[in-house]
Amino acid sequence: MVLRFACIALAFCSLFACATVPASQVTDLKEVPQEMTVLVGKIEMHPPLQPAEQHLSTDRGEELKNSFVLYCGDAAQDFKKNKPVGFEGSFLVTLEQEFFIKVNKDRTVYIPGGSFYTVYEPPFQVELVTLSSLFKVELRPDDEAVYIGTIQYYRDDRNELQSVTIRDDYQWADAEFKERFGMDKTLRKALLTPASSK
Repeated sequence: MVLRFACIALAFCSLFACATVPASQVTDLKEVPQEMTVLVGKIEMHPPLQPAEQHLSTDRGEELKNSFVLYCGDAAQDFKKNKPVGFEGSFLVTLEQEFFIKVNKDRTVYIPGGSFYTVYEPPFQVELVTLSSLFKVELRPDDEAVYIGTIQYYRDDRNELQSVTIRDDYQWADAEFKERFGMDKTLRKALLTPASSK
């Protein structure tokens, strides 16, 4: 199921005041506190998101091109029932590129889905599509980094979600992870599994 919503100027301002902007990705493992670990994965759209599907203006809009706002947290949220408000627990990732995000470890992490922008022309019009697909991964106290897979969103020409699959690209991701952070670093494979909301 896909959720669409537009924000007029006032609603748009309150949205950004709620949780500012999505969190940035990890570029150095020294930035990751001991109580956190790095999740490694990728987001793909099928068919791929095309430039003509996004009408984005301003410098901020440029940052949102071919990007996906991915949500993570310790609660099993259902975006079909409650669409996200603000950016708390979210990360801005580039479609079809490996992402490296930090989360609290020694717990279950839920990924309820995410959004991509179709229109970004504040203050008059901001529109995005939210894809709802609840998955989870179990983390361990000794995890340095965890590979969760490639999330593949299959959609129709109206952006209605048809299916979601998790593809295992561990070998490729592990090579990129070690190239970025060091050959002595460990990336444990723990692919996402479906979860249900309470």
